[in-house]
Amino acid sequence: MGNDVSIVAPIADKYNNFTPKVVTEIDGVRILQPFQFVTKRIEINLIPYFFGAIWVLLTEKSDIVYIYKPTPISVVGLLAKLFRRTEVVADFDDLGSEVMKIEGHPWYRYKLVDFSEWLAKKYSDRLVVASSYLFDLFHKEYPTKPIKIIPNGVESGWFDTLIPSKKAKRIVFIGSVNRKSILEPLFEALSSAVSIHPDTEVQIIGDGEFLSFFKERAEQLNLVKNITFTGWLSLESTKMQLHTGDIGYCYMPFDITTRAASNMKVPQYMARAVVPFVSNVGDLSGTVDFGEAGYVCVADDINSITTTLIRALEDKDRLSRAARARRIALEKLNWDRLTETFINWIESERL
Repeated sequence: MGNDVSIVAPIADKYNNFTPKVVTEIDGVRILQPFQFVTKRIEINLIPYFFGAIWVLLTEKSDIVYIYKPTPISVVGLLAKLFRRTEVVADFDDLGSEVMKIEGHPWYRYKLVDFSEWLAKKYSDRLVVASSYLFDLFHKEYPTKPIKIIPNGVESGWFDTLIPSKKAKRIVFIGSVNRKSILEPLFEALSSAVSIHPDTEVQIIGDGEFLSFFKERAEQLNLVKNITFTGWLSLESTKMQLHTGDIGYCYMPFDITTRAASNMKVPQYMARAVVPFVSNVGDLSGTVDFGEAGYVCVADDINSITTTLIRALEDKDRLSRAARARRIALEKLNWDRLTETFINWIESERL
């Protein structure tokens, strides 16, 4: 949109399995990668990175510094405000320290992230949050600080030609399999659903710590014929697995991390005319227009999950819900539109 954008990022981190990868540019955006070590100890790796990132901050002379996910290595962005009076925006797409607790990280790591989040909230000029829960929480703490809700969206490429579903009763799931509490209700509900609709098909796209657990669970529940595990697929391959009128599973348990987050798979489902199956947690119900563009069950209630899933499989209006879901995604959850709202917000606040 005519802006000069640079991203300061590690050369190796958990997202590339700590395999060094030099990148200098992506779609016109410069990628700046300070020096770091690459060992099995994250803390040692990032000590030189920390000082390199500070050097980049002070030499780039930016108009805005955007802290994405406050952590010990990103919160250094606040130094641009301290030394250059640069405007700083901090982005919270969830409560990272709480997620780290659930995932079992060492206490000192999530405490460092918790402290980083506190610094970013307190000293940033503006806050971007992914959910109404975070907006309410932070607005109560900092009532005069500008805060903008920008949920997760979907890139324009996801709105290309749709693929009609060849199956009337098909459920898809995309995501990490690192928590039992997300997929376990689906498996429990499927036991009842398949007894009524034996032609139900489920595709699990993803991998993680508990993938083998759920493969064993499928055997225990006699669901092996109904469930296919693909492992991780490329984004393009994943997109091709989402067919018009499929049911997109995105049940989430009722806890602070899911209330705070904006689930990325929901707009992806909706862009592909897949009808989301969600729980009444956080903004999930609102995203699917309170059931007009999806199916909403009560979180942590297996009876509600089961009856809602059976109703979804039997729904004669699923294609109309799918069309509404795609329309909502195009109008409200398209990253091009969301980017415009961010830039308009920045510019209007400066007038």
